[in-house]
Amino acid sequence: MMVSQLVTTNQLETLSRQQLRKMERDYQKKLNSLQRRTRKCDLPLSFDNLSVTAFGNFGILEAFKQAIDFRSMLKRIALKRHHNCKYSDTQLLDTLIDAISLGLLRFSHMNALQTDPGYQKIKEVTQVPDESTLRNFISLICEQEMLNKLPLVNQELLSLKAKSDKPREVWLDIDDSVLTVFGTQEGANKGYNPRYHGRLSYKVKVAFISGTGELVNAGLYSGNVASNGQFMDFLKETLEILAAQNIIVKGIRMDKGFFDEDNFAYLEEQGIEYICKAKLTSNMRKVIKYLDEQEQWQALSEHYAAAEITIPLPKWSKARRFAFIRETQAPKVDDSQLCLDLKTFDYQVIVTSNDEYSPEEVWHEYNKRCNIENKIDELKVGLGFEKMSQEEMDRNKAFMWLKVLSYNVLNWFRLALLDGKDSHAEVPTIRRKILNVPGNVVGNGRYRHIKLAPNPWLEKVLRIAKEKLQEFLCTQAWIAVSSG
Repeated sequence: MMVSQLVTTNQLETLSRQQLRKMERDYQKKLNSLQRRTRKCDLPLSFDNLSVTAFGNFGILEAFKQAIDFRSMLKRIALKRHHNCKYSDTQLLDTLIDAISLGLLRFSHMNALQTDPGYQKIKEVTQVPDESTLRNFISLICEQEMLNKLPLVNQELLSLKAKSDKPREVWLDIDDSVLTVFGTQEGANKGYNPRYHGRLSYKVKVAFISGTGELVNAGLYSGNVASNGQFMDFLKETLEILAAQNIIVKGIRMDKGFFDEDNFAYLEEQGIEYICKAKLTSNMRKVIKYLDEQEQWQALSEHYAAAEITIPLPKWSKARRFAFIRETQAPKVDDSQLCLDLKTFDYQVIVTSNDEYSPEEVWHEYNKRCNIENKIDELKVGLGFEKMSQEEMDRNKAFMWLKVLSYNVLNWFRLALLDGKDSHAEVPTIRRKILNVPGNVVGNGRYRHIKLAPNPWLEKVLRIAKEKLQEFLCTQAWIAVSSG
């Protein structure tokens, strides 16, 4: 009778009873065939597995966090809340950091931890706060003026890492980036936006330690703030953070947005080298014309040449050294016109306080700054820096600083426990290949262990990570004893 329910009234009127019976038999035969075919895959369901987790190797990250006593650092945030609150401030902050570290970058996605018994078993909790609790908690941080405490937690984290490292001189890479918003967020304004012209945005400034990638400082500004806007305050704050950790800043690399004599003069007063790209202004083009006339270019290769000159720009108080790089461009071919083999050039101009490097070495040293572009992409893609979804600017700042903390925990984790090229893998790769691998957390107490699918590569990575964790524990124990 199923066939008669599926065909239309018009079809029923044109079909005989014999045709309908045949169609019914054919239909039942095909249905049985499909059911047999799908039965092998459409398995029965039960929702009683209390050990499964989507984050099978979260345990190694949690062990690292406990090794650095991360929860104690979070105790700086102490809010005034009702005495019988279900979750402590530290628990809520820790859950937020875990969620961001595991790639749950939206509040609604964080609810996944509530239905992940394996995660709860590793954390030794029976319940995880829901997204509304976490969202309200961030609002409380801003309302109770605890926002400035989050950067202090980051400084304490970086300070502990500095104690684990040998005394060192570092180069800083500083840059800014546009964060487009898709709403009416407070503080967002129209400014330079290379991708979404005319859209409201924020501007974020970041300072990384070159090589090891620690995110020393971050600042969130309105979208109409230029790169150099409020930069001096950001720079001084960054240098104070590193000075407190006994880290010596040897030099700073900056893009042309920070090309300003006041910045250079301040760094010269502090005895800090700088390498900064210069803007190709009309004055710079006059200098390039002079270098051409004087034939000052020295060939570096078939396509590159370099020159240098020490001059003061108009309104500058002193002369500074400029390195010029000239790249020969291939002539443009136009089939509709006679192609004259005329050489065209592209120029880069770099100002530096360094007198020892050749122009070529200045250029190569500046090009090391390009890694900060990868770091900013890692923040955006891996930590959701672009997702400024809160209505108030302070709430967006609070969420940004939680992402900074998550980044620095993950960055230290990969440097300390991962080996070889894996120690330089970006956050999304670490999640995909190591942390967010489904598994089962089985057993209880000291007999707890994790069961994973066979994976020779992952088995080797985790074996090395566990060995390095034991070495790391020795280091942390010695730091605690020697500091006490």
